[in-house]
Amino acid sequence: MPMKEWASSAGLLTSEPQAAAYHPRFVLRSDRPTPLAASITLTVLASVGTAVIWNGLPFIGRREHGFDETTNLVLYLCIGIVYIVGAFSAGRVLPLLDRVISPRRVLTIVLLTQAAACGTPLISGGVWTLWVAGCVASGCSAWLWPIVESYLVAGRHGKDMQRAIGWWNIAWMVSVAAAMFAMAPLMEAHATMAIVGLGVCNLLAACVLPAYATRPPRHDEVRASAEVPASYAGLLRGGRVLLPLSYALNGILAPLLPFVLAGVAVEVAWETPAAAIWMIARVVTVAAMWRWTLWRGRWSVLWAGLATMGGGFALIMLGSSITAVLIALAIFGVGMGLIYYAALYYAMSVGRAAVDASGTHEALIGCGYAAGPLAALGAASVGPESPWPLIATTWAMLGAGGLGMLLAWQRGPGTPSKPFSGTPKDR
Repeated sequence: MPMKEWASSAGLLTSEPQAAAYHPRFVLRSDRPTPLAASITLTVLASVGTAVIWNGLPFIGRREHGFDETTNLVLYLCIGIVYIVGAFSAGRVLPLLDRVISPRRVLTIVLLTQAAACGTPLISGGVWTLWVAGCVASGCSAWLWPIVESYLVAGRHGKDMQRAIGWWNIAWMVSVAAAMFAMAPLMEAHATMAIVGLGVCNLLAACVLPAYATRPPRHDEVRASAEVPASYAGLLRGGRVLLPLSYALNGILAPLLPFVLAGVAVEVAWETPAAAIWMIARVVTVAAMWRWTLWRGRWSVLWAGLATMGGGFALIMLGSSITAVLIALAIFGVGMGLIYYAALYYAMSVGRAAVDASGTHEALIGCGYAAGPLAALGAASVGPESPWPLIATTWAMLGAGGLGMLLAWQRGPGTPSKPFSGTPKDR
């Protein structure tokens, strides 16, 4: 498959040195893993985009341009479609670019492009800036994260890889939650400046790239295979069922959350911090999964993620008080954390740390982001004044996810080295 072939030719999936003639301009590759401090610094800065684009735009659109629920859902449907196209196109375009441009140079271009798009509110107050910034940042993110994740994991194995993934996840999730709090003072009169702030963060992130090698380090395929239990392949299937489902629910929740919070009388200045409750719960969950490893190899963790995510979402939609909604957001965040961390861990373990493994992870996230708003728009056309059509739709989605989990479990462990090496995560 294109990404697999590209990763192999670039040396990501082999311990053999590469001939200089094949990469005449970009032959710099460190045998050591990318410094963890560099990976985390870039991730913290770039993850502001996850807060602003994937969680903050509905608040900005409602505050600055009077967006209603339908407009927010359409905006997120467009952003999700762009993300899917970006994640899958990366698998076809990067191999073509490989002879003339390095992964580090691609990261530079992506960060600078996103920064430029996020500067559009400085030249215009028009609503088009919201759509341009959202869609361009979405497409850039779809290319950014698979490469960043490959740099993070390549060359690391076993406990070293687990440590890196743990710190990395804590870093980006804390960054997302903190950015939602940082947006709060801007919501009253300068909401679009949060988008400009995202552009500044991307410029700063580009300054970290000199600490990266031109290409990710070589990954020892034999050593990686020896450290991956066979059962992980089956769990990866289960994770890849639940991952898009979790982001489908988030793709529904994010555009509607400003209106849910307004409905329980949350003040404008406190809306984005209140929305961050589920993100904080996700951080706590992921931190616990990182520090305590008994969950690995257990299907019950995926089932618990499905239950808490679905239950939390329903309680958010039905919440009649601030307290009830905040508790429901925390429950939802626990489920999101369980599913995301498990899916990422199995993807990067079974997927051999290649760009294509993380690209699959990100593409599944994009599918969820697009499917969620589409399902919500369909439910709204049936019963626009009642939450029950939407809740029934999400229950049907959860039922389909449960069925997919059963099928994945019944198939058994599978073979981790071939079917699940990944083709064009996870955000």
